[in-house]
Amino acid sequence: MDAEELIEVGLTKNQAKVYLEVMVCPEQTGGEIAKKLSIDRSFAYNVLSSLIDKGLITYITKQDKRLFYPSDPENLLNEIEEEKNKISKLVDKLKLIEKQKKLKRSVKIYEGKSGLKAYVRNFLNTDSFVTFGGGGNLKILEVLKYTYPQYLKEFNRKKIEGKLITSPQNKDIAKNLYKNSNVKIKNINGLKSEVNFTIFKDNLAIYSAEKKPFVIIIEDKNIANCLKQYFDKLWQFIN
Repeated sequence: MDAEELIEVGLTKNQAKVYLEVMVCPEQTGGEIAKKLSIDRSFAYNVLSSLIDKGLITYITKQDKRLFYPSDPENLLNEIEEEKNKISKLVDKLKLIEKQKKLKRSVKIYEGKSGLKAYVRNFLNTDSFVTFGGGGNLKILEVLKYTYPQYLKEFNRKKIEGKLITSPQNKDIAKNLYKNSNVKIKNINGLKSEVNFTIFKDNLAIYSAEKKPFVIIIEDKNIANCLKQYFDKLWQFIN
């Protein structure tokens, strides 16, 4: 297992390394763990203490020495749920502010990995969508490889409907990705760019990952409806 996966769910780099060491080789002292990981002894004990607070490891004392053991890995979920509840309450407050100040037209730009996550979460609030493009490498799947399966699970749970026009080379990838969903897929020759356009609710999202991944979202009902009509016409002409 890669420590990066634990970092993805909220542990620091050192917490992930120490936690994995305790999982793989339980019944070690803090000094032994520090030596194996080549970190300062006192620092190792601080990290161990933080993992104890998270409920991820425990210890027993034998002959005046603390020996550390892993706790149930499901305790990882406890902290995530607590953070989720805190964030949900905060999001509700922010939505009230946003609702009061909402503009009729807006443009938002999401950049990098965290930006893509924000975009996908926003996308999950729709009932239906249409997407055109994605002819190159689907880098979003690589950038969000640890979190995309969770998004797809939520996507399928909400039974979001969609239509996707992509390149022949990516048709099978798209079919496998949306195999348990209500998404219809067609392909068209000549799509080579990694840029794609998605219309959902009153939004037009322009996604690109040719260099640094980013998404531009234009919230404008007239633009979204107009491009949706173009998409529907194109959809009719593709077998």
